[in-house]
Amino acid sequence: MKRINTIALALVLVLVLALPAMAEQVNLYQNNQLVKSVVFKIGVPYYVVNGQTPGVKMDVAPFVKSDRTFVPVRFLGNALGLDDSRITWGNSTQTATLKGNATLQMTIGQASVTSNGVTRPIDVAPTLQSDRTFLPARYVAEGLGFEVGWDEATQTVVCWPAGQPQPDVSTSVDFLNEQVTKPPMTGTIANGYKIPAETKITIDDYANKAGDGKWMVFWVNLKAGDLEQQYADAQSVISQTVDPATSAEVMEYAKQGQYNDGLLPIKNFYSPNGMGVCVGGGGGYTVQFDLWYTK
Repeated sequence: MKRINTIALALVLVLVLALPAMAEQVNLYQNNQLVKSVVFKIGVPYYVVNGQTPGVKMDVAPFVKSDRTFVPVRFLGNALGLDDSRITWGNSTQTATLKGNATLQMTIGQASVTSNGVTRPIDVAPTLQSDRTFLPARYVAEGLGFEVGWDEATQTVVCWPAGQPQPDVSTSVDFLNEQVTKPPMTGTIANGYKIPAETKITIDDYANKAGDGKWMVFWVNLKAGDLEQQYADAQSVISQTVDPATSAEVMEYAKQGQYNDGLLPIKNFYSPNGMGVCVGGGGGYTVQFDLWYTK
């Protein structure tokens, strides 16, 4: 596993490898079901627990940085059996705390983890991106009593209870692969917005279900090719409800994301007609656009 690689607003937590308490098998539950497997895939905003598809939707996708997969702690913690009450954030110290079989703490910018009061170094530090704290998934999972595997071919991270054989997660992987390969909603209407035919921008699966004709979320995929066409398609969607001057400002800012792999700070733009556009790094080499009615 040379790349146990490893997502307003989620926190992520990283936990140290090979603490003594981590070797113990701990039964954790999600929705009263024993967690036997969890699967995340790079660039896909879903995770799958126990092979139960269609999986759980996340507002951001896992991404790779420094050969580690980064996932938001709320989703990772929930997937591994912790509810939100067991994940807390200290704003003044910028420290996240996760209470599982051990009490684990991690502070933004510090490459260390504290488990039950004992601090140990790790090889990466928490990082802020788009107002979220991202950390490597491996350390979180191992700190909660799970083993972790990485499949280079499918770009998936698999977690299962320590001491148990690695489960068959082919159903989960197939589902996550489909989220990448299935055609986007193109040449059609999504929540009142006309989507350009054959576009490579990715439309949020739930955008078509809002029914208010105002809300929209989509991504420009920096590694998908035809980047200038994607930007043109993005502007065509935005321009359907935003005035031309605001649309131009949005796109000028969004294009800066191609120079830093999508690590673009969130910025809001407001149109005179009451529409707002939020632009920022969406994770996994994407730039995310959120359109909403502000009044």
